Amino acid sequence: MADRAVARYRCGRTKHSVNMQPAIIFAIFLAYFLLLKWIKRSAKPALPLPPGPKGYPIIGNLLDIPSATPWRTFTEWSKVYGDVMYLKLSRKPAVILSSAKATFDLLEKRSDIYSDRPGSLILKLLSWDWNLGVMPYSQKWRAHRREFHQFFNQREVPRFQSIQLHECHAFLRRLVRSPDNLDQHIRHVLTAIILKITYDMDITDINDEYVHLAQEAVLGFSVSMIPGAFWVEHFPFLRFIPAWLPGFPFRKTVDYYRPIVETMRSKPFDKIQQDINEGKVKPSVTASLIERLQRKSGGVALSSTDDELARNVTGLAYAAAADTTSSATQTFMIAMALYPDVQRKAQEELDRVVGPNRLPEFEDHDDLVYIQAIILEAMRWMVVTPLGVTHCVTADDEYKGFFIPKGAAVIANIWAMLHDPDDYPEPMVFKPERYIKDGKLDPSVRDPLTLAFGFGRRICPGRYLAMGSLFITIASVLHTFNIEPTMSEDGKVFDPFSSVVSGVISSPEYVPCKVTPRSDKAKQLIQESSVLPSTLSG
Repeated sequence: MADRAVARYRCGRTKHSVNMQPAIIFAIFLAYFLLLKWIKRSAKPALPLPPGPKGYPIIGNLLDIPSATPWRTFTEWSKVYGDVMYLKLSRKPAVILSSAKATFDLLEKRSDIYSDRPGSLILKLLSWDWNLGVMPYSQKWRAHRREFHQFFNQREVPRFQSIQLHECHAFLRRLVRSPDNLDQHIRHVLTAIILKITYDMDITDINDEYVHLAQEAVLGFSVSMIPGAFWVEHFPFLRFIPAWLPGFPFRKTVDYYRPIVETMRSKPFDKIQQDINEGKVKPSVTASLIERLQRKSGGVALSSTDDELARNVTGLAYAAAADTTSSATQTFMIAMALYPDVQRKAQEELDRVVGPNRLPEFEDHDDLVYIQAIILEAMRWMVVTPLGVTHCVTADDEYKGFFIPKGAAVIANIWAMLHDPDDYPEPMVFKPERYIKDGKLDPSVRDPLTLAFGFGRRICPGRYLAMGSLFITIASVLHTFNIEPTMSEDGKVFDPFSSVVSGVISSPEYVPCKVTPRSDKAKQLIQESSVLPSTLSG
């Protein structure tokens, strides 16, 4: 919890506060507004824009968007303005989609014009613009997507299962030794999995530098992507304001996170390149990718373009898998602590399918229907990416009689969709049974994964690896541990929605749970677990 608080302090985020002299602010914004009016010569559209809150002159709705959990505010607004809502964000208008139908109609069925990204000055300043997830829809994006998919598609990820098992069993042993460090253990295991797969690095220390790099770099990315979080995004000239002038938190954010992001992307990659040059490289995704690109170029050293591509693809795998899957695992832990009946039913299924003499394996997946339902509900209940990653429309469009202008940011309010009572009755309740009918997953219930991992051509390419890591971690923990809530000083049970880290990636600030082995037999299974990770090839 302290780490998160420190990170927020480093970001310098405040709630709609700008500590500049009012006269300077007014003069700058007025000049900027008049300049935009002068250069803007677009004709008024024949159709009306979607409805939305009125906003203020010049700055539009910037002051209306809260810095904490904006998805909840958007959800409330949608009850007034509808599931297609328009916000004025200075020079960047935004369309908020709050229903699955509207989102699929536009981002899936019209993906030819809704697959771009709006571009982000703050991400460029943070050195995060190499991220496949925020790249413009272009040939460069296609090349990156193709190489990422080559290693992490549905057919390829099963070859990583021995690594996932090995690291999961190490995670269980750490929980036995030091159960109080639950938050750190969760980050450790999921970072260790992706580092082993991507760079063949073994992470054994809970305070390892690479765990810290991934956590901090992704936190910087996450907080910078909140709509309206940094005014420099909407008034680019602010980046030229002298550094000594107070009231610009983006400067503190950039100064802190930029070197972390650059180190995270380059340091493990440089190590692999050095090992290759010294002839001692071991199989990994990075080594395989470098060798593939070298073969394509006739065996010579990587060109600057190929070097950049390889760094970007492997850096994204490292960063994204380490943080998003951690958030989902934290949510699972909290849900089990708060819903003991769910935990009991899951353990009964594990006892029946797996039995007392071994740990769960990937081959048990299809028989563990209730475990699958728990994972679906964890992805729905506390959404990892509540607003997804913003899309951008590349041509004027019309929907439901409304005009959607070219260049508008299009934001899918995934939190609203996954808490729609029409699809998920009692949406604030953690209820895996909602997905099960006659002992099988019920296809008539909307699958949360069709929303949680994004849409159209920008759907998350790492989703298969993430779901594999979630399954084996959740099944193994429930098979061997009991999870209980820790009480506050006043004896109250923790409210999971009262304290979350707001950003494009949302997660609990901390996990108020305690874990204890279910039995001596469970402890013995953990201590005797010895799955060795197989080597990667190809």
